[in-house]
Amino acid sequence: MFDGGHYEQASVAYLRAGQNREAAICDAYLLREKARLTSTIVSTARSRAFVTAANAFVACAQNQPPELTGGRLAYYETAGDCYLEARDAVYLENAGDSYRMAERYTAAARTYRKGECFDKMGKMIIQHGDALESGLLECLTKVTRMYYFKVYFYGRLFSEDV
Repeated sequence: MFDGGHYEQASVAYLRAGQNREAAICDAYLLREKARLTSTIVSTARSRAFVTAANAFVACAQNQPPELTGGRLAYYETAGDCYLEARDAVYLENAGDSYRMAERYTAAARTYRKGECFDKMGKMIIQHGDALESGLLECLTKVTRMYYFKVYFYGRLFSEDV
């Protein structure tokens, strides 16, 4: 049932079998499907639906046993995709965090850049710079340097004027 996209029926079957973790996974996929079907006219409802689905996928990833790392990484990646689908700048940091947890460092760095999360982007460059494409790494390094230069320069000017 799950493979056929019948997430609601699969969830009920897993619950009857006492497999709560698998039922939660079905529920997360069901939430994502409902979010996709939500009208784009009411963008706040659609955004909330995708954030709810993303949070469900994060919970699934956190509840995965340590030996199932592939599943955990996939759920974090799907959570990042859902946060991006919410199309709300507030959740770009969450999307970047999810991609980082999924070990999708290029997607995480780009999302942090888009969300102007310069502290996390800087940490990403330092910790996982070797996993990033060289052109992207160079671009992100320049952007991060410029940001911190502006913070230092303008912060210093404003403190001297006071």
